[in-house]
Amino acid sequence: MPVLRTLVTVDLMGKVKPEAAVAASSETGQKPRKGDRHQEAVKLLRGMILAGDLAPGEPLREQAFSEQFGMSRTPVREAFRTLAAEGLISLLPNRTVQVALLDEEAVAEVFLVLGALESLAARLACERISRDQLEILDELQEDLAHHFQTGDRTRYLEANRLIHELIVEAAASPSLLLAWRLLLPRAERARHVTTRAHERWGDAFEEHKHIHAALMKRDGETLRRLMEEHFANGAESIKREQKKTRARKRWEAFDESSSEKED
Repeated sequence: MPVLRTLVTVDLMGKVKPEAAVAASSETGQKPRKGDRHQEAVKLLRGMILAGDLAPGEPLREQAFSEQFGMSRTPVREAFRTLAAEGLISLLPNRTVQVALLDEEAVAEVFLVLGALESLAARLACERISRDQLEILDELQEDLAHHFQTGDRTRYLEANRLIHELIVEAAASPSLLLAWRLLLPRAERARHVTTRAHERWGDAFEEHKHIHAALMKRDGETLRRLMEEHFANGAESIKREQKKTRARKRWEAFDESSSEKED
């Protein structure tokens, strides 16, 4: 459906451009269907959360987003429910809606489970991946390297996602693919957080080079191990970042308290 591809527009910094939705409707001369509006709202909000434009704990208001996206409040409300099921949004008492907080233990568990799924997928992919898929994987690895070297984190993360997705699809297991897709949104948000630390970004890129080499050789056992380590390292990075955040908040609170006493 070309309308949906045009409706969901995100610029290179991860900022949504809702005006594209209006342009798409006028160009096609078609009125968006109810389901289209819901999916549009889901993709726009998901993109804003993953890009960090909506911070953890930030309150979300139907009216504000309906005006920003140029749609009624109903698809926005339905999008909140969809994203709550994905773990990206929290639906609190008194109809309060906010961006879900990142729980380091929950994130670590998601990474552990997703790592197990992708490790299995990687082993199967070594047996089942097609020549065309290998060529695409080569191109994506080149993209990944280019975006890392230029410091384009948004495009790097998209290339990263496509690589992981291709490996899972190459496993040719519908059940595995379904389970992977259910966990992906939570893992993608965590992945955006980990790459903000430049040290982890560099380590993750090096890990991807080894993953790529093992898949090119169809070395299933090595690839399985590398994939498990890749996700385990990501989980540890999340914990380190959360520790730094807690320390920063403690010292900010201390500085504020000291300043108030001096006044």
